[in-house]
Amino acid sequence: MVSKSSLSGLRILICNDDSINSLGIKALERIANSITPDVWVVAPEVEQSGKGFSVTFDSILRIKELSPRKFSVSGTPADCVFVALGEILKDKKPDLILSGINHGANVADFIGLSGTVGATFAAASRNIKSIAVSQHFKDGQCLTKFPLVEHYLPGIIKKLLSFDWPNQVCMNVNFPDAQVGEVGGVKVASQGELDVDWKVFKKEDPVERPYYWLRATYSDKKNDANSDVVLLEKKKMITITPLQSRHEFSECVNQLEELFSSNV
Repeated sequence: MVSKSSLSGLRILICNDDSINSLGIKALERIANSITPDVWVVAPEVEQSGKGFSVTFDSILRIKELSPRKFSVSGTPADCVFVALGEILKDKKPDLILSGINHGANVADFIGLSGTVGATFAAASRNIKSIAVSQHFKDGQCLTKFPLVEHYLPGIIKKLLSFDWPNQVCMNVNFPDAQVGEVGGVKVASQGELDVDWKVFKKEDPVERPYYWLRATYSDKKNDANSDVVLLEKKKMITITPLQSRHEFSECVNQLEELFSSNV
């Protein structure tokens, strides 16, 4: 078990997808400062939810220093991580990257869309340990405080850093919509499945030009008892799921090799 004193020399970088001004990132900064004094914040200038692991390479990026060790970037969460590693913290890389606290859970099929998780994928691609942190809440609820995360996350971080997890892997941590005394514990969860349907809404602006708005609707599939969806929403447990950005699907390789064994 890693002690608090042994973590005090860590350099922690904080990012998110809800923007530099979100309440979640301020709470995460407080948590990080309770572990080590060497905390840096590099986050998007404006909200970047749904951007996933996207990077900007067709336009310029701007960096603004808002205060000592706190910067905004005119790009995606992944941009923020790469800019931090390649410029802001190029002389001494962070030991750990924390992304969040996201306003809403990042589970099942929505993980790939998450800019919060995208920042941790960017960190993992550079072999830096990273943890995505998200707080589930009821639809329409406005999150102003994160008591559950502030209570449990420091201990979770210490435990996660007590073993050397593989390169290219990040950790996805979700907190349930519950009070501290209602939490069922911490559980390693599998990635669940949702039946997601994207609706396209067509509207007109004041000069009668059409514009479109995407909105996802989803329903729960039959997830097993160890999935992030079930554990988070029904069991009120804190879930931890190891993730990687690699997407190879190996189960059909043999059939494909047989299909292309002869010339086309």
